[in-house]
Amino acid sequence: MRDCPVLRAGPVAGLGDVDDRLTEIRDATVRVAPGCGIAEFSDVYLTITRSIQLHIRTGGFFADDGYLARLDVVFANRYFDALRAWAGGGAPPECWRLLFDLPAGGEVSGLQLAGGGVNAHINLDLAVAVVDTGRELGDADLDTGRRHGDYTNINDIFAEQMDTLLRRLVEPRTGRDEPPEHLSLLGRMMTGIIAIARRHAWDDAVTLWPLPRRSDGWTAKEHHMDAVACWFGRRLLVDLPG
Repeated sequence: MRDCPVLRAGPVAGLGDVDDRLTEIRDATVRVAPGCGIAEFSDVYLTITRSIQLHIRTGGFFADDGYLARLDVVFANRYFDALRAWAGGGAPPECWRLLFDLPAGGEVSGLQLAGGGVNAHINLDLAVAVVDTGRELGDADLDTGRRHGDYTNINDIFAEQMDTLLRRLVEPRTGRDEPPEHLSLLGRMMTGIIAIARRHAWDDAVTLWPLPRRSDGWTAKEHHMDAVACWFGRRLLVDLPG
């Protein structure tokens, strides 16, 4: 799977490019390693990205559509950077390596694999992307204008898409149509967990904001975030009974 050319591709520049790259990654990895963590997470990520794109095109959901579009690109490039490092035999962040190194076709479910990717991306990458985007746009403070409100609105997009995502992730493993009330309950729980993780990521961004990008303090904080994501990842990506 490391030989898939798309895993070694460089950064993307626009929100449409994020959609294209995620589609290519999902489709390429599904062909060579069906059910792998990269494919499962990329499919979930693509669904959320397309929903963000729809809200931006429609207007009225975010206070600053340009900010959200740029944040989405910077955020996605963190995932693509980790993939490129891993595919090239380098050293991606440890929380990403846990997911990438899992063999396809194992006993870890699609829901767990997707969750492992969400965990790494939010608990490690999101705070860095928020700070990098704000600095790139020249913001005087982390929460200039409606930044935090727009950031929080992404939680609503997860809530909108959660039942659809869970149906795709859960039903193939069980081999049956899950009762809607079961998926709804699980969806509310997953949406709440993601909202909590995203709140902590914002707090991490508050800590990172005053630190120089290449400082010892920044490096130490990023290592700590990776360690936290690893702690959760090792508990998510295990073979569960049944």
